[in-house]
Amino acid sequence: MKKKILAVILARAGSKGVKGKNIKNLCGHPLISYSIYAALKSKKISKLIVSTDSKKIKKISENYGAQVPFIRPKQLALDHIWSRDALKHCVIKAEKIYKEKYDYIVELPAVAPLRDYNDINNAISKLIKSNADSVIGVSRVYDKHPIRIKKIINNEIKDFNKLLKEGESSRRQELNPAYVRNGSIYAMKRDTIIKNFSRKGKKSFALEMDSIKSVNIDEITDFYLAETLIKKGYCKNFPASIYKKKYLITKNIKKEKNILVSYNYEISKNVFNNFKNKNYGIIYCPVDAIKNISNKESIVAWIVPTDGNTKINIDSNIVKLFKNMKYIVSPSTGLTHIENLKSNIKLIYLNNIKYTKKITSSSEFAIGLLITTLRNLKESQEIVLSGNWRNKENNIRGNEISNFNFGIFGLGRIGKNIGKFLKMFSSKIIYYDPFVKNKTFKKINNFKTFMNKTNFLIISASLTKDTKAIFNKKTLMWLKSSSSILNISRGELFVDKDLINLLKRKRIKKFTTDVVNDENKILKGKNRFINFLKHNKDVFITPHMAGLTYQSEYKALNQVKNILENKLKS
Repeated sequence: MKKKILAVILARAGSKGVKGKNIKNLCGHPLISYSIYAALKSKKISKLIVSTDSKKIKKISENYGAQVPFIRPKQLALDHIWSRDALKHCVIKAEKIYKEKYDYIVELPAVAPLRDYNDINNAISKLIKSNADSVIGVSRVYDKHPIRIKKIINNEIKDFNKLLKEGESSRRQELNPAYVRNGSIYAMKRDTIIKNFSRKGKKSFALEMDSIKSVNIDEITDFYLAETLIKKGYCKNFPASIYKKKYLITKNIKKEKNILVSYNYEISKNVFNNFKNKNYGIIYCPVDAIKNISNKESIVAWIVPTDGNTKINIDSNIVKLFKNMKYIVSPSTGLTHIENLKSNIKLIYLNNIKYTKKITSSSEFAIGLLITTLRNLKESQEIVLSGNWRNKENNIRGNEISNFNFGIFGLGRIGKNIGKFLKMFSSKIIYYDPFVKNKTFKKINNFKTFMNKTNFLIISASLTKDTKAIFNKKTLMWLKSSSSILNISRGELFVDKDLINLLKRKRIKKFTTDVVNDENKILKGKNRFINFLKHNKDVFITPHMAGLTYQSEYKALNQVKNILENKLKS
């Protein structure tokens, strides 16, 4: 019989070491969300709840998928109150609310953001198999080994304990193993906390964890350590907001004909609330929650989010949920986020639509990335944040636009706009595009010659069967040595392993991009190029945000909405 396991995150509002610690922003998400993610990811946990005295923490916790069935009494959230008091209260209260008696309790302090679901599963498995009263997370100590702990008497250093005397040499590898409770996991039998009023009990086993997963945020230095480790890719928790209470918002819902809108609600509501065809209702719901829609057979068109906005693939497996769907609508010029659809599904998107010429956001952004690369803006910001200034000028000295031979691959709307900008600074500009003739810029008809003449490559071509993987080891080697690359197109134009290899060898000096391959894997932490970025200062990546302006999104959504309305009339 499967054991019933309750996971509890205690998160009071007060915190002296780091103000507002439990919901302090850590790499884009509140601290508590990392523990929520880890608990939700564990299939061994039956239910996760957060015990808090704060309505703000309650709302944030619920947004990230945790349940907060009650507000903790203030008297159980004071500085001097032990965790066991709040934990016991939480278990008793939860069992009463859910009318359930749990076999095991797992407390997951919010202050351990790098502990992941594997650690939780290991602790639970060890607890059940060992029949111990508890299993507690620990990590080995070296520099803070007990033998190295001292006290100061009359300004003189003395051994803290007479039984632990340190000699002239105490090399870490020769010390007897010593461990510290790392504050990440407390797994226990129900009776341990309820009957014995303890998180430990009489028989407590250890779950040994490595030092990285054992980071416990108590002081601001711990917070910055966790932040650095997460940015370097050492965290396996990837929290993302769920907003369960808002997963389904409807307008003029119909029994048989509805439009499903999974694009950003704050933007799309201002567009689709004005849908002229009143025969259709509107359902707003993120992709991650569409399985919860009860009347799926009523969906005839779906407005989908663009690349990288979801962990769910938009393909035939998810579309088959909607038996009567006729249209998939994307306010984008590319469709790499949509794959393998049924032949009866028609696509509406912005490719080859003259209206897109009015949308300049991507061109503006490309120019911004260009300046960022040439003038080392990424490095400059890091220097300022480190407390330095012009004393580091040799690290940030850049180059002027006129210094480069720019090669524009794809002279469409964006390529032309970038070319016009570069021309103002008297730069040397060539382009390669078999389908475009332009008298303003010099055209090179041979691809290899084009690459040979370029030392700053700008990619603004569409993704087609001919351009996919066109930039590989062979073609990239045609570039002048130590060239820079700016990609404002699609990640699929590159063979990642070849590009990474040339960046490692410094054959390519700098790579700046707004797009990467396999963007749907980023939120899962499995994107190869993003992981490479964390350890390479010559790469600058933005999160596919070139078109992310209020103006461009409204223009794009309105355009596809108008096209859809016309299609539904016929």
